[in-house]
Amino acid sequence: MLPKNLRQNPGRVRAIIYAVLVHAVVIGIAVIGFRWTVDSPSTDQVVQATAVPEPPPRKTEKVDKRAQEEEAARQKAEAEKLREAELKKKQEEELAKQRQVAERKKKEAEEKEKEKQKRAAEEERRKEDKRRQQAAEQTLQEQLAAEEKARQRAAFAARSATEIDKYRLLIRQRVSRSWNRPVGVAKGLKCVVRVRLTPTGEVVAVNVVPSSGNALFDSSVVNAVYKAAPLPLPEDPALFEYFREIEFLFNPEE
Repeated sequence: MLPKNLRQNPGRVRAIIYAVLVHAVVIGIAVIGFRWTVDSPSTDQVVQATAVPEPPPRKTEKVDKRAQEEEAARQKAEAEKLREAELKKKQEEELAKQRQVAERKKKEAEEKEKEKQKRAAEEERRKEDKRRQQAAEQTLQEQLAAEEKARQRAAFAARSATEIDKYRLLIRQRVSRSWNRPVGVAKGLKCVVRVRLTPTGEVVAVNVVPSSGNALFDSSVVNAVYKAAPLPLPEDPALFEYFREIEFLFNPEE
């Protein structure tokens, strides 16, 4: 316990504490200085110690450092080569894929073109077959039509021949009925008469070719033709071409 008079004066207490601390510090410094003096080497020893050179760095450390740098550079170069090799491999793989895609597309295009050409060829064959079939059918129809026309012409010719002969006979008979023998004309005379007719049977012209040699007989035959007009003709107008100009033998003795 501090005395009562000290408790009542705190500034004095602090001064006492400071004084004690200062004395303790001074005493400590004196003790440390004494020890330094005893333990410190002499001046000659200190100079000799400072004159000794420091040992150079060991060569092994430099070699190790250079080896580490070279190893690091080698590893870096190998890593770079590996990276370039991987990049080149990826590029080659990508090019291979692109070539495969291009080849596949080319093959697909070629197959499509072949299929297109095949379909076109098949379509052309179908069209050609159809054209041939149509041509064959048309040829057959034309042959049938030609045969039919030939039959019709043959039948028409047969009928026409009959009609022509029939009406030629009728014309000669009518001319014979219209003819009168001239006085003094001997029997046995005859001539060929050429007659031009209209579709109605009217006589346009009459000629005697050749002549009978007797002008009076020939003239009587011409008059008989005109007198017999209109001459009989077939009802079929197509047969008129056979009667537009006709020749027949006039023989009053028949």
